[in-house]
Amino acid sequence: MSGSRRSRLFLLGAAAVTLGAGLALPPTAAASVTGRTSGTAGASSGPLAPAVDGAAAGGNVIVVLKDQYSGVNLRTRAAARKADARRAQAPVARDITAHGGTGLTRLVAPDAIAATVPGAEVSRLRADPAVAEIIPDPRLRAFGPSPSPAPAATTVAKGSQRASCPFNPAGTSKPLLEPEAYSDVKADPSFTGRGVIVANDGMNELAGNPNFTRPDGSHVVIDAPDYTANHSNDEDYGDASSIAAQGTVAYQYKGALPYSGVPAGCGFVIKGDAPGASLVDLSGIDTPVLRLSQVVAGIDTTVDKVHADVISESFGTSALPDSGGEFLAKADEAAVAAGVTVVESSGDSGSSGTMIEAADDPAVIAAGAVDNFRLVAMAHDYSSYASNNIAALSSGGTAPTGKVVDLVAPGYFGGEAACADGSGGCPPHYPTESMRGTSESAPLIAGAAADVIQAYRASHAGASPSPALVKQILTGTATDLGAPAAEQGAGLLDITAAVRAAQRMPGTTRPGAGRPGTGTSALVPSPSQLDVTSSGDPFGRSNVSLYNTGTAATTVTSEARSLGPERRLGPVVTERVSAPPAGTAIPPEGATAAPAIPFTVPRGLDELDADMIWPDPTNSNVICFALFDPQGRLEQLSYDDGAASAHQVPDDQHADVANPEPGRWTARILWSGTDQDLALPPSVPGTYTGPVSFKVSGQDFVSTPASRPVTIPAHSSTTIPLAIAFPAAPGDHPESVQFAASDGARVSVPVARRTPIPPDGGRFTTPITSTVGRMLGQQSTYEITVPPGRSSLNATFRTADASPDNTYTFYLVDPSGKVAGKVTSAPSTVNGTRVAVASLHASDPAAGTWQIQVVLDLTVSGKEFTQAVHGDVTDP
Repeated sequence: MSGSRRSRLFLLGAAAVTLGAGLALPPTAAASVTGRTSGTAGASSGPLAPAVDGAAAGGNVIVVLKDQYSGVNLRTRAAARKADARRAQAPVARDITAHGGTGLTRLVAPDAIAATVPGAEVSRLRADPAVAEIIPDPRLRAFGPSPSPAPAATTVAKGSQRASCPFNPAGTSKPLLEPEAYSDVKADPSFTGRGVIVANDGMNELAGNPNFTRPDGSHVVIDAPDYTANHSNDEDYGDASSIAAQGTVAYQYKGALPYSGVPAGCGFVIKGDAPGASLVDLSGIDTPVLRLSQVVAGIDTTVDKVHADVISESFGTSALPDSGGEFLAKADEAAVAAGVTVVESSGDSGSSGTMIEAADDPAVIAAGAVDNFRLVAMAHDYSSYASNNIAALSSGGTAPTGKVVDLVAPGYFGGEAACADGSGGCPPHYPTESMRGTSESAPLIAGAAADVIQAYRASHAGASPSPALVKQILTGTATDLGAPAAEQGAGLLDITAAVRAAQRMPGTTRPGAGRPGTGTSALVPSPSQLDVTSSGDPFGRSNVSLYNTGTAATTVTSEARSLGPERRLGPVVTERVSAPPAGTAIPPEGATAAPAIPFTVPRGLDELDADMIWPDPTNSNVICFALFDPQGRLEQLSYDDGAASAHQVPDDQHADVANPEPGRWTARILWSGTDQDLALPPSVPGTYTGPVSFKVSGQDFVSTPASRPVTIPAHSSTTIPLAIAFPAAPGDHPESVQFAASDGARVSVPVARRTPIPPDGGRFTTPITSTVGRMLGQQSTYEITVPPGRSSLNATFRTADASPDNTYTFYLVDPSGKVAGKVTSAPSTVNGTRVAVASLHASDPAAGTWQIQVVLDLTVSGKEFTQAVHGDVTDP
C-alpha cells in the first residue's frame, strides 16, 4: 500500500469538441478491440511524437515540447523561464509558420505552441526531436447555467400572492442579503479579502456593472480597459458576484422572480464573500467557452505579470483519457508552484464518478456543491425549505487519479447574482440571475481563499500562506455534513472558522486570535485527503499530521466511516406519466407529471437515496422529483442536464439526503428538472406517456477505530498513524476518517481507497447508479500491475442491458498514460440471451500499473434502477 498519491498520468486529448476517431497506440503495446471500435491510426514508429485524439488531421492543435523547465518557478524566475521557452520554441514556431500554420500562441507553462495547422504540418512536427506530443486544442465548457434551456411554457400560472416578504422577518424595511450562500458559509465581515487578487475569466466585460464599484468609487476589477463595460456573460457575472459583489445595489424579488407570488417591496442586495478582494480577467476574452490554449495563456499572464494570489476556474473537460484536461492540470500545477491557490469546479455531472480535469489534480482545490433552496422556495411558492444537502448536479466519486472533492459550497440555486439584461445568457428584463452549478461553488471557495490569505498576512507579518496551507485550512475547518466522503470531501465551507485558524497557524503574531466563547480551536490536517492503494493485504497504514490551533492541549480520537449496504425502504412505486392539456397554465415549479408518492423514512437513518426511472426510448422527456420532509419543507431536487433536442435525456434521476428526518415524506413528480434560470417561465411538458418508477433506499455508516487517542499540545502538530481496511473487491471504496478533539474541534479527512485487480487477473463488477446527461454518465477506474515479460493483457466486459440508449465506452491505459485501446459496447447474443459486450487486448504490455476505465455514456434505457458491468481480466 502507498500512502502517497499515485503518479499523475499524462493524459492528453480532446473531448469537449467532436474530433476524428483516430487513436494513436504507443510502441509499448499493440492493442485490439472487439465491440463498436473507434478506429486506430496504428502505433507510432521510431522517434515520432504521438499526435493523439484527432490531432493528426490538423486544425486547432497544441504542440507540446519535450523541454518543460518545470524546475524554473513561473513567478520568482519568470524571466528565465520565458527565455528558456522562447529559445526552445523558436525553431518549431518558424517551421509552423513556414508550412501554413496560423494563429500561433506561445505558452510558457507548459512549454508549448498553439496554432492552426494543416495535417501535413502535423506529420512534419511529429518528426521534430524537440516535440513531445501534439494534442487537440479543444473548447472548454463552463460548469454553470446550461447553454440550451428547455422550451418555455407560453401560459404560466403565477404563484399565489404572498401577504408578506417570504423568509424576511424585517419585511420591506430591510432587504435580504443574496446569495443565501453568504450566511451558509459563515462569511466573516472582518475579513473581506482586502489586498488579495483573484483571477477569473470575463471580468473586463463586467467592470462597469454597479455591483463592482466600491462605495469610495474605486473598482473591484483591476486593469480593465473600459470601466463602462457591462456586457459579460451569465457565467462570469455569477463568478464575480460570488466573490466580490459589493452589496450596494438594491433589487426587487418581484423583478428577479416574475412568476412568483412575492409582493412588491421585497428587496435584496448582492454581496460576495470577499468584497474587499480585487478581480482580474484571466483571459481577456469574453465567452463561457474558451479554447484550452487561451486559458493556459491567461494563467501564464496571471501568474507572471498580474501576480494574482488566487485563480478561480469554472470550466474543464471530463477526466477521460482523451479529454485534454491534463494539459490544463499542468498549467495549474505551475501556478500552484508559483504560490497561486487554484480552485476548480468539480463538475455538474452528478455524484457517480464524474469529477472533471483539472479538479482531479492534487495541487488544486476541487469544489463540490450543496443545495441552497431559499430562492427556489420563493419562486415556486413553497412555505419552507432546508438547505445544504449535496446538490444532485455536483460531480463526485473517485477520479482516475485517486482524488475526491476537497470540500463543498452552495451551488444549486445558491442565490441571486448581478447580471445585465439579456447579455450573454442573462435573463431578459431584469439585471440579475439565479446562479447555480459548481461554478458558483468554486468562486465562493476562491473568495474564502482570499479571506484566509488576508487573515494569514495580518497575523504573520505580511507573509502569504502556501497554496497547500490554504487548502489545509479550508478543509480542516469545513463542517462535516454527514454525507459520503466522495460527495462532500471534508464538508461545507466555513469562512469564519477558516480565517480564525489562519491567524493561529505556526509563526503567528496573534496566537490567541478569535472571539472568546466561539470555539476557537481547529484541527488542520496535512495532507487534506489520503489516496491509498492496497498492496494485496486486507489492512494497511497511512499517516495524517494534525495541527492544533487551540491555546491548550487536546486529546484526539478517530474512526473510519464508510457507507454500509443499501436497503430498500418500501416497495417500488410505478405511476403513469401524463401532461396537462395544451394551453393549460403551468405553475412555476412545473406541471405535475405523475401522482405524488408518499414514503416513510425510519428513525436514525444516515443516508436517504431516491431514484426514478422511465423507459423513454427517445431520451427526450425531462422529468424530475422534489422531496418534501414530514414538516413540508423542500429538502431535495433531482437534476437533469440532458439535451432533449439531441435525445440525451438520461431517463433516470437520483438525489440523496443526509440525516433525513424520520416520518412521512412526499415525492412530487414534475415536468421539470432542467437547468434554467428561475426568472424564466417553466418548461413545456413533454410527450412521454409511459410508466415512471420511483424507489427509496437507505444506508447507514459503518464506523471502526482508525487510531489510538493522541494528545496534541497547543499550537503544535502530531503525526497520527491510521489503520486502513481495504475491501477485497477491485475498485474504489472512498471513506473518511473522523477526528474528534476533547475541546470540541472536529475534522473529516477523506480517504480514497483503491483495491487493484490481482496481477494475474480476475473479475470485477462496476455498479452503475445514475447519470444527469452532462459530459459523461459515470466513470469507474480499475488498476492492475502487469509484471515484466507478460505476453498480453486481455479484458472482456458484459452487461445485461443492450438497449441502443444504454452504451458504454471502455479504455485501456498504459503505465505512461497513453490510451492503448478504446471500445464501445455492442449488442451480442450469449447463451441465447441478448447482452452488450466488449473486449480489449494489448500485446506485449509494458510492465507497470495499467488502468481500465468503464464509462457509462450520457444516457440509460430507464428499464432498471441499477446496472452491473461485469469485467474479467485474463492471464494468457
